Amino acid sequence: MTMESSGRTGFITSPLKPPKQDRSRRTLDSIALAALELMEEGGVENATVAAIVERAGASVGSFYARFDGKDDLILYLQDRIWAEARDRWDQALRAQDWEKLSMEAVVEGVVGLLLRSFKADYHQREVLGRERRQDDEGARRVFAFHQHILATVTPLFLAHRARITHPDPEWAIRLGYRFAVGSIRELLELEGAVGVVDGAATAEALIPELARAWTAYLGAAQPEKREGGAREVDFFDPWG
Repeated sequence: MTMESSGRTGFITSPLKPPKQDRSRRTLDSIALAALELMEEGGVENATVAAIVERAGASVGSFYARFDGKDDLILYLQDRIWAEARDRWDQALRAQDWEKLSMEAVVEGVVGLLLRSFKADYHQREVLGRERRQDDEGARRVFAFHQHILATVTPLFLAHRARITHPDPEWAIRLGYRFAVGSIRELLELEGAVGVVDGAATAEALIPELARAWTAYLGAAQPEKREGGAREVDFFDPWG
């Protein structure tokens, strides 16, 4: 099985095509899940083909019928993780009528979706990213994912252009996005490293604080304090 370069993204992608038969699809899903579990538990190097197929309840032959080796599997897993994350993000955005929301609710909603998106499969992304850190394939996937998110949220913010006083609104959106993502990543890294974080910086508490900071950087007026901390809208959560 040879590696292919995607003309749309520019990075190397797995040539494996999703199987059409239910049984074959279930086998592939079992192999992928087993591989991710083993990689999270003991690192990529300890997730041998033998261990993967044993965990998946599959055979070595069924593995090599789909992949030339573990490198091909890792490419497939990277493609799958980022594609699923992007699909869930798009699904969450489509489920909300953003036009009916205030600017403050839009910012807070985007921050909430970012946190839930990154938290859903954070450790899987991290373990696969560490495996590819010696080249730029993982970085390109991350860049493409973030570019997609920015492309989807920028129009939501610019719909409130009259409220934004920053001299370069699009730059303020991008930099605010990086600030929010960096804060979320630090929180998740702390949770992964020590299992607990400062109560003032728990995930749910972080959402309104990041939204307030991002809104302020855009130059918009601060939102009025809502009684009981109630949010303006409950967002659809495809991450469960």
